[in-house]
Amino acid sequence: MNSFKRGFLIILSIILLILLMASSDWVPAIRLLRNAQSAINRGDTAAAAIMLAHAKNISHDRYTLLETAGIMAYKAGKLKSANSMLMEVHSVNLLSPQGMKVLGDIANQQGDNETAIKFWIDAVTIEDDPEIYADLVQVFRDAGDWNNAIRYQRELSALIPNNAEINFQLGLMLAATQPGSALAYLSLASELDQTLTDARSMVRNLRSAINRGDSAYPFIIAGQELAALSEWELSLLAFTNATQENPNYAEAWAYLGEMLQRTGQNSFDELEKAINLDPDSIAVNTMYALYWQRQERYDLALVYLYAAQENDANNPALQAEMGNTLALMGNLPAAEHHYQLAANMNPSDPTYWNSLANYYIQYEVDIKGKAAESARKAILLDPEDPISLDILAQIYLLQDHPLIAQRFLDRALSADGKYAPAHLHAGLANIFSGETLIAYQHFKMALKYSQPSSVTNDQARRLLETYYP
Repeated sequence: MNSFKRGFLIILSIILLILLMASSDWVPAIRLLRNAQSAINRGDTAAAAIMLAHAKNISHDRYTLLETAGIMAYKAGKLKSANSMLMEVHSVNLLSPQGMKVLGDIANQQGDNETAIKFWIDAVTIEDDPEIYADLVQVFRDAGDWNNAIRYQRELSALIPNNAEINFQLGLMLAATQPGSALAYLSLASELDQTLTDARSMVRNLRSAINRGDSAYPFIIAGQELAALSEWELSLLAFTNATQENPNYAEAWAYLGEMLQRTGQNSFDELEKAINLDPDSIAVNTMYALYWQRQERYDLALVYLYAAQENDANNPALQAEMGNTLALMGNLPAAEHHYQLAANMNPSDPTYWNSLANYYIQYEVDIKGKAAESARKAILLDPEDPISLDILAQIYLLQDHPLIAQRFLDRALSADGKYAPAHLHAGLANIFSGETLIAYQHFKMALKYSQPSSVTNDQARRLLETYYP
C-alpha cells in the first residue's frame, strides 16, 4: 500500500473512531466513511471522493473530509471538482500542505504556472516536501528562470544531502551560471555515486578552466560539457554567459551560435560576429561551416572548412567533415578521399574508421569490401565499442545476414543498453527474422533513448508507424 493511500486510511480511521464514540445520529456518516475506506482499498478514488463529499455534510470534521474528498477527486482525474472542494477548505485557512500541493498540481496541469508556484511555495513554507521542491525546480527550469530553479534545487539538496542525482543536477545548473560554485556539488555527486563519470570529468575540466584565469573560459568548458550531456538549454545559458563575460571572445559567439541552431533558433548574427572578431579561428570557421551546411549551402560550408584546414592541416575531424560536405554535394570520390585521410591521420582511433565505414554504408559503396574492412579495423581497436559493433551489424544487415548482425547488436547493447541506433538496428534484424514483438520493443527503446528530431528518432517513429499502426 502506498503512503498516499495509507495516510488517508489513517485519517478516516481516526474520524471513524470519533464518530463511533458519538451518538447514533452519526450512523449515516460512519457508513459513508466505511464505504469510502473500501473504495480506497480497491483503488476506486472517484467513488471514495463522492462518499467523502457526502459525509462532510453530516460530520463536525467537514473540512478534513472535504479536503480528503478533494484529493481523492484529483486522484480520480476530476480536476474541476477537486479544485472546488479544496478551494472551499482554503477559503477558511484550514488547507493542509498536501492540499496546497494538489491545488498547485491542478493549476500546473491547467497551464497556470503562476498559481501552481504560489500554492507549492505556500506548502513548503509550512512543511518541507522533496516532491514539491522538485516540482518547483522543474517549473522554473521550463520557464528559463534559472535563479529560482537553482534556489529550490539547493533547498532539495539540503533536504536530501546524500542523493547523488540531486547534487549532480544542482552542479549542472551552477556550471552554466557560477562554474566555481559547481565544483563542490559535482564532486559530492561523484563520491556518492561512482558511476557518475560525467561529474568527475566536469570537475576536472572546469577546475582546469578556472585555473587559466580567464573568466569567460570556464563558461565555454561548461557549455561544451553540458552539450555533451544533451543539456541544451543549460549549454545555451553557459555560452550566453561567456559572451557577456567577454563580448570580444570570438569562440564564445561561435559556440553560442551553434547552440542556438541546436535549439531551433536563428544564429546567423552570432556567427557573423564571431567570424568578424577572429576570421582565422579554427572553431569559428568550423561552426560557420556547419551553419551553411544546415542551410544546404555546401559550397559556402566548404569555403569555411578549407579556411579552418589552413590553420590545422592535420585535424582528422576537419577532414571527415569535408568528406561529409563533399558527399552531400554528390562528389563521392572526393568525399571518400577525405574520409580516408581522416582515418589514416589517426589510425589508432576507431572514430574515423567508423566515419569511413558509415560513408560506405550511407552511399552503398562496396559494402562487402571497403565498408566491412573499415568497420573491422574499428572493432579491432576497441572490441566493446557499441558504435563500432553497431556499424558492423549494419553491414551484415545490408548483406541479408540478420542472425550475424544480431550477435554484434547484442554485444553493442551489452556494452551500452541505451545506445539508440543499436536498438533501431536490432529491431530491423528482428523484423527480418520474423520476431515482431521483440522488434517492437527495440523500436520503442530507440525512440526513448534518441534525441528528438534525430535520424534515429525519425526512423524509429516511421518503423513503428509502418509495422505497428
